Amino acid sequence: MKKILGIFCITLLLGSCSSFLEEYSQDLSKVESYTDLDEVLLGEAYLPVGRIWSANSMLQVENKYFQTAHYMSDELTVFSWDDRGDINGVQDEMFGWHTWQQDVGLNAEGSSRNAEDEDWNKAYHCINICNMVIDAIDEQHAANEEQKLEKSRIKGEAHFLRALYYFTLVNMYGKPYSPENLSAPSIPIKLSPVVEDKEYTTNTVGETYNQILKDLDEADTCLINTTIKNRPYRADITAVYLLKSRTYLYMQNWKKAYEYAQKVLAKNDNLLDLNTLSSESGDVLTKSSPETIFSMGGHLLASSIYQQRRFSYGKWVACPVYTISDDLASAFREGENDLRMQYYIMKDIIGGGWDFTGYMNAWVFKKVAGWENLGYKEVSDQFLFRTAEAYLNAAEAAAYMGEEGTARTLLKALRDKRLINSTMPTESGESLVTLIREERQCELCLEGHRWYDLRRYLVCEKYPYSKTITHYYTSFDYNGPLYTKRYMLETNDPAYTLALPKEVLDFQNNLGTNHRPTRTSTDYTPEEPDDVTPPVQE
Repeated sequence: MKKILGIFCITLLLGSCSSFLEEYSQDLSKVESYTDLDEVLLGEAYLPVGRIWSANSMLQVENKYFQTAHYMSDELTVFSWDDRGDINGVQDEMFGWHTWQQDVGLNAEGSSRNAEDEDWNKAYHCINICNMVIDAIDEQHAANEEQKLEKSRIKGEAHFLRALYYFTLVNMYGKPYSPENLSAPSIPIKLSPVVEDKEYTTNTVGETYNQILKDLDEADTCLINTTIKNRPYRADITAVYLLKSRTYLYMQNWKKAYEYAQKVLAKNDNLLDLNTLSSESGDVLTKSSPETIFSMGGHLLASSIYQQRRFSYGKWVACPVYTISDDLASAFREGENDLRMQYYIMKDIIGGGWDFTGYMNAWVFKKVAGWENLGYKEVSDQFLFRTAEAYLNAAEAAAYMGEEGTARTLLKALRDKRLINSTMPTESGESLVTLIREERQCELCLEGHRWYDLRRYLVCEKYPYSKTITHYYTSFDYNGPLYTKRYMLETNDPAYTLALPKEVLDFQNNLGTNHRPTRTSTDYTPEEPDDVTPPVQE
């Protein structure tokens, strides 16, 4: 065993002197039992917790991974009047992603470049840790049935995590799953833990999804009789069922998507009842929520997009970097009857920075309050699994299968916990599917689902859907805003699929080419702020 482990060298993809394939050495010769592998899995394969925190009056960002999908969808729009709240330079950093540029690393002026491969590198590093654990776990000694179950749990978690990382990567860099796209190139699949002296090629979309399902089937087998360790920060069988349901939903296998969503609900059908909360309640996304199944990584989004909200020298200063888009706000069709418009998003008075003294009303993100208690948040902004998704997966799959009564019942069960007065939906056919999609947009807003949902709607065989999305970028200097540009993502735009990171292609250009079109802009003058009276400090 030690001989085998002594030759392991965990790499991001295949072992190379390139930066994107930089080796991560691990002293694995010291692994002597399954508990050592469990520690390696926890410390290296699960994402570290990210946070934004203050040290010596300076803000620090720690472990910032998998943030970009939030900025590409139709959920956020920039606050064009003031960048006083953009302490961490998020708008400039996310410019290429938010405006769907061909080259996402370049800034707006084309004068500097941010790394495009940080998430890619982290994912493949974690994948290779999973590879090592999967390869080594069966050789570990187990003295009794309890220890055998522990080995099974470790192996199951490794397969689940590998599936989750490949699922995330293929939905960033591969075309949406459809019969027409099965043979399209997506990402490289690596299952071996050892360094391989060869050039890799991209696997197809179909091959990647097949591998995801293989891993999830193995995770299912390994975790079905085990108990979870450190809920909700380690994966269990319920998390496996939910990822299986999601994967089959993306594959348009409605029967399997429904089946595994129901398996989730058989394990846990609890929902947080917003009717039981008070207006003074804090974050609604927490580890102790009855619907939280699994969470990995941190929650940097809330503090990144809205951190500056307070009285400063007696003046109200509320300067979000991004506000909630009209697209998202209008999806809450029930208005004030929908308590999510109080606890997920909220109407706020913003403004008060620079020489701009006016204020306006705007919708801002509130599921997790970024302006309160900088530091660690309890759940992730990207890898949070909740029972609410299982209700929505099952409802959508049922609607496509023609089981409309079942779909309405599932939808009402969720809405009963979200609306003040909930009635049974009466929609049918495409109208019912549209309602479910809107409910998904509202319920799962800014949890990392929307960009991927918009991608899969493009290729939905029964009810394909696409829309034009408008985003903006504003340049500032020390006096305030200089100019604002408008960018459009057109219907069925090829930019829904990212090119592989530049750093990857610079090293091995046979992996793929940049098929994203060049993105142009037009000048835009933001609307003048409303005549709104700001809060007064008591």
